Order: sequence, then structure tokens, then C-alpha cells
Amino acid sequence: MTTSLQRRTAIALMTCLWLAGCAKLAYQHMNDASRDAWQKPKDVVEKLAIVPGARVADIGAGGGYFTWYLAQAVGPNGTVYAVEIDKTGLDIIRKEMQARSVKNVMPIHAAPMDPKLPDAVDLVFSCDTYHHMKDRVLYFQSLARNLKADGRVAILDFHPHGFFSGLLGHGSAAEEVRREMEAAGYRRIADFDIIESQHFQVFSRSGS
Repeated sequence: MTTSLQRRTAIALMTCLWLAGCAKLAYQHMNDASRDAWQKPKDVVEKLAIVPGARVADIGAGGGYFTWYLAQAVGPNGTVYAVEIDKTGLDIIRKEMQARSVKNVMPIHAAPMDPKLPDAVDLVFSCDTYHHMKDRVLYFQSLARNLKADGRVAILDFHPHGFFSGLLGHGSAAEEVRREMEAAGYRRIADFDIIESQHFQVFSRSGS
């Protein structure tokens, strides 16, 4: 199966599972190792150049797919806040923490408009979550208080093309994200083109 077909199949299956109310199965599928072929998690984290000891918020962590890559990047003296509004995803992360003996991940049960971060972070990371947010400008305006002065926000989201990502709203346009982030008080500092199905942009607070 080609990478492109794997990606389309994954999107279709995840969407159907969500629509059917099968959150646990959806998270398990999102965590499947076959996703690595098109999601390129190691390349994504490498582009972010995360410093050991950093504090990272994984917003919309789901079942923890990216959480473990981020945890490896921050090292034993860093912290990854796995932020998720769905308890099912957090339960999966907690079980995986025990299985992996991971000590530098803190699951956080967030509210839709409040990540409930206990500390300021160096990086806010969000993959395939942006299009789910209701008032994105307000959310990221409020999030600025949880971001260090030189902190960054990395957003990956599906391009709004194709049946599932387009018709079902499972995606957002890169330019739309840029405009909304600028309205929220950020400026784009990097734009990576390494994933066929997703745009990958990094922002910092305006004036920083």
C-alpha cells in the first residue's frame, strides 16, 4: 500500500470511528505504527529543535502518538504536558506511561477553551487538532499567558482537500491558520513542507 493511500485510509477510518462514537478504537488506530510512514514524527520533532529540559504542551494529545517523541526530545529533566479534553485518550496515555516507564509526561484533563497548564512552556505543539477548535483566535490569545516570552507554537493540520478532510471539515488551510494566528498576536517564523497531507507552521508571539 502506498504512503498516500495509507494516509487516506487512516483519515477515513479515524473519521468513521469518531462518527460512530468509538473513541477508544480511534485513538488506538491513531497510535498505530503504520502512521509513521506518512506522519514522519521523527522528522517533525527534529525540525522543532527542542532543547533538553524544555517544557512542551502537546495540545490535543489524543492517545499520545506524538507525546512519546516529544518526551524523548525534552529528556529526563524536561516535561511534556499531554493536554486532552477527552478522558479516554488520557486513560490510554496513563497506561502507556506505565508500560514505557515514562516519568516526564504529565496528563492534563483540559477544558475546550483552557489547557489548564500549570507552568509556562517553551513550546506548544498541536497536530490534527486546530480544525476542531471553536474560537481559535481567542484560544491562542489566552494561551499566550502560558507561553514563555521566547516560546513557540507549532501547528500541524490536514490540508482541506479530498472527501474526508474537505467535506467533513477534517482540516484547515495553511493561510487560514496564519491569518488567525496573526489575529491572536503571533507571527509565523517557520513553514515546513515535509508531510504531503498536512501543513506544518511554527509561530512566536509578535514582538518577541
